[in-house]
Order: sequence, then structure tokens, then C-alpha cells
Amino acid sequence: MKYRLILSFILLFSLKTVVSAAPKAANFNNNQGILSLPQVVIISENSTYAATLRRIESNELLFELNTLAPIGNSFSYYDPTKNILHIPNLSIGKQTYKNLQFELITSETETQPLRFRMIVAEVDRDAIRQVQATVETKPVPASGDAADDPAIWIHPQDPTQSIIIGTQKQGGLGIYDLKGQEIQYLADGNMNNVDLRYNFTLGSEKIAIVAASNRSNDSIALYKVNPESRSLENVAARTIRVGLTVYGMCMYHSVLSGKYSVFINDKNGAVEQWELFDNGNELVNATLVRRLKVSSQVEGCVADDVLGHFYLGEERVGIWKFNAEPDGNNIGHLIDTVTSDGHLTPEVEGLAIYYVNETEGYLIASNQGNDSYTVYNRAGNNEYLGTFQIIANEALNIDHVYDTDGIDVINVPLGEAFPYGVFVVQDGENIEPDENQNFKLVPWEKIADALGLKKESSYSPR
Repeated sequence: MKYRLILSFILLFSLKTVVSAAPKAANFNNNQGILSLPQVVIISENSTYAATLRRIESNELLFELNTLAPIGNSFSYYDPTKNILHIPNLSIGKQTYKNLQFELITSETETQPLRFRMIVAEVDRDAIRQVQATVETKPVPASGDAADDPAIWIHPQDPTQSIIIGTQKQGGLGIYDLKGQEIQYLADGNMNNVDLRYNFTLGSEKIAIVAASNRSNDSIALYKVNPESRSLENVAARTIRVGLTVYGMCMYHSVLSGKYSVFINDKNGAVEQWELFDNGNELVNATLVRRLKVSSQVEGCVADDVLGHFYLGEERVGIWKFNAEPDGNNIGHLIDTVTSDGHLTPEVEGLAIYYVNETEGYLIASNQGNDSYTVYNRAGNNEYLGTFQIIANEALNIDHVYDTDGIDVINVPLGEAFPYGVFVVQDGENIEPDENQNFKLVPWEKIADALGLKKESSYSPR
């Protein structure tokens, strides 16, 4: 005769074990302090299988085999030979753990239940964390697929007066304050991607230079930010037409040479690097200094000014890492892929870098295939650090973010609303209410806390 074994544990912080028939993930109710374990089995000494039994007669102790599974399957079990309770995964607050072990510290008595102490746990990097936006911009003026890519400009005296520059690929650039209100609109062409850098020497002044990919005439549009009006002013010496059908774009300021350049690409995987310079008349010109290519469609890119890396998203392949210097070789390294071994799904879109200091920080990618964002170590071999998504903030009536194209992030405090910087994303489905696309703003600390990342930054991009 076989007997079904059912356990009810009370853990150190009053966590109750509940047994059910089907293996499921452990769940922690923070409000009640209750840890529910769907199934716990006891293994015998030298056993390699865990079993559960099902009662088949209510009036006598008659049971039959219900489940038989190797130890280590995705359910909880207790090893009485070692006094260890094993839990495969568990979420506590905003953090998810896997391969947890609790050791028995007191035996059950009439007045004292079993108690366990957690001794081993691994952070589960594969679990998708959830964060919320706290601000959204006004919708762009065009319907359909219109908004695309943001860039963040930091005000030199008052960070709360910083602005968001967003592309509207059906006709221009929108400039927004940190409350999401539009303060300027430039109907200068079908702008797809935008980026900026500080301290570009133009005549006798240092300017924040803004570049955008203009699909109306396959050119690089160039502006400077007027810090007094917080608006853009055209500084292009000419219409800078490039040698490809314009799509994505990003900027690079080399710490080695001090030179500024623009990486611009097309849907066939071709990339051109154009060096920017003052033409002597307080206008900006550009010259082609490099070409490189990957096999299929690209768009999102970002350059690490300090470490000298250029990252390029090949939408259905993964993220490439190249030397950003014009004289660097064109051999790229694939840091992550959309394959089963990678952390991405098609399509890889926007890329951005959060600087903690000169060498530390995070590379972030818009993973459009599942409406999420993947995070990597900026240094070394770009270790994968986790994934998050932006869910609805019902309290502020801000909807879930879907189908993101471009992203940007800044590490500088921007007042009480964004004390550690801000992450800005394009929302491809601006719903509830159903309006034209717009941009959502997420305080950096929400992402950092969800993924266990650093919040404090000593690096200034200005």
C-alpha cells in the first residue's frame, strides 16, 4: 500500500506551504506574508525520483501512483537527509529568484511549527520585470506609424528645463518639455532618427548639435539647441545628401580625436560614417569617412563616446558591436541574437546607453518582438543583465507601451520627477484613449530597482 505525502510548512517569516496537484511556480504574497508552494514532495535517501500518490477510496487508505518525476524538475521538494527545502523559482517584491534552498532550523512541535531559513538563491535574469511610465508626451500630429525616435537635451543651468526631441517620420520634429507638452514643431521633412552631442565648436561658441535622418531627401539634418528658447535652429551649411536611402542614425564624439560624426544607415544593412565640421561661416558641414555593412535591415544604433564602440541593431539577427573610430576595422562582434540562445526577438529596434561613470553603465535595446527592453553591461563582453517592459500606469492614466521603435536614456538628475535620469521610449500603440503615437517617460530608478542596476551616476555628458 502506498500513501500520498502532504506537507504544510510554516517558514521563518510565517510563510505557509500549500500543496496542489499540478506543478506551478511558487508565489509570494507580500501583503499577507504567505509563500504558496503548489507542490512539495519528500524524497527518500538514495532516491532519484519524486512521487506523489492519489487517494482512490475515501473510506480506506488506498492510493495509486499519481506522478513520478526526476528530482530537479520544476517543482519544489524537501530532502530530509539534508534538511533542505528546494524551490525552483520565487518572486519577492520586484525581484525574481531561482534555484532557492531553505535549511530546516527548528523541528515541528505542538507549539512550534517547522521553520526554514533561505540559504541559497540566484537572481533570475530571464524573468521580465515590469515598470511604469510617469509622463507621456502629447501625441504627434500625424496618424498611423508616425512617431519614431527620441533624444534628450539637458539644460545647462536648470535640468528641469530639459527637453525631449522626437521624430515624426511623416513630417518633422517635435520638441517637448519634461511634462510632455509640445513647445516647438519643425515641419522640416520625414525625420526618422535623432541624436545629439554637446560642446561642438561652431564659430566662437560651444553648442549642443542635433542630427536627424531626413528621409524626404536622403540627407542629414543639422541643428543647434538654443538654451534660452529651448528650441532648435538649423545650422546645416548645405543639404547633406548621403550615399544611401536614409533610415536610422546616431552620433559619435570621439574622446581620442575630439571629432564628431554621424552614423547613418539604410534598410539593406549599409552604414556610412560622416564627420562633422565647422565650415568657417558658423555653419556645419560633413564629409564621408567610412562605410561598413551587415547582411540585412538595420535601423537602431548608438555609439559609446568613451569606450569607442558603435552598436548596430540588425533587426532580425541581433546587436553588432564595432569600433566607432573612422579608421577602425569593419569586423563586428555579435553580442546577442534573436535565436533560441539569445535574449532578443525580432525586431531589434532602438539602442541607448546609460552612463554610470567613465567605464560603467548599461546598453539598452528596444526588443520590439515582445514589447520589451533588454539590458546589457556596457563594459567588457556586454553581459546580459535582464529584461523589462513598460506596463500601464492606471493611477496616472498612462497606457501600456507596445511596439517601440526608438529609445533614449539620460543619467543626469532632472528634478524631483526624474532624480536619477529618465528613459524615453516611442509608443507604437498609444491607446486608452486611442490617439496618435507619442513618447513615454520612465524614471530611471524604476528600471534600476527592478533589475538591480546602479542609480547613482558621476558621469556628465555635457
